[in-house]
Amino acid sequence: MKADFFYQIAPGRVAFQALQKAGAFRLAAWFLHTRVSKCMIPGYVRRNGIDMTPFAGQSYGSYAAFFSRRRNDGVTWERDPDALISPCDGLLSVYGVTEDLTIPMKGSHYTIGDLVPEPRVAEQFQNGLCLVFRLEASDYHHFCCFDDCRLTETHAIPGQLHSVQPIALRTVPVFRLNRRWWSALETDHFGTAVQVEVGAMAVGGVSLSVAGERLRRGEEMGCFTLAGSTVILLLNESVRRRLRFRESLLPCVGGQEEVRVRMGAALGTLEG
Repeated sequence: MKADFFYQIAPGRVAFQALQKAGAFRLAAWFLHTRVSKCMIPGYVRRNGIDMTPFAGQSYGSYAAFFSRRRNDGVTWERDPDALISPCDGLLSVYGVTEDLTIPMKGSHYTIGDLVPEPRVAEQFQNGLCLVFRLEASDYHHFCCFDDCRLTETHAIPGQLHSVQPIALRTVPVFRLNRRWWSALETDHFGTAVQVEVGAMAVGGVSLSVAGERLRRGEEMGCFTLAGSTVILLLNESVRRRLRFRESLLPCVGGQEEVRVRMGAALGTLEG
């Protein structure tokens, strides 16, 4: 069922709340881990035009195993240390953080505290940048570290699982309500940063795979499970002053439109 039904009309919104309370989405998550759910895979691939070439020869015991599949050829990334690389595939929007830590994002206004409910962390991103990567069905649902860094803390925030499609983002404060995980990073080239993974639509979650405190650029941090979602990257004011985005990405700066990016590709370069 499309997200439009759950967010555009009153009966749909009532149905969404009823399904949540009845535990229907937990039942769906259980089903998607069963062998019977394999029958959904061919139709999902066909409807979303997914290129399965990088996964040739793989077999999946369930829809859940298919969704978190890993590429045979791995992922390459830009090696220039001054280049900001994309932590995932997705549609990118870029927003400036105001002096009061507000982000005019996706037709709503969020504060850094809405995303990361920790004042000592949030205040570091005054006048900084907020990069929003919205993953679609055809994207690779793993995400990586965007720079060599030290992982200083990781936290899970329980919450709901609304869709991250544009209709939902315009209707409810998804990034404030949804289940999410955030990690504080002390990077070698981009200072203090925070990466947030947001679960989506009813059954989506995150599986973190980081082991240890020290992470390398391009190293996998985890993957989304069962449903597409969003990665949010917070960068400080110093990076905002120095970062020059690629010309092809300028339309997404300010959130005017979303631009497709690929994991590991350079988004821009630090100058000065």
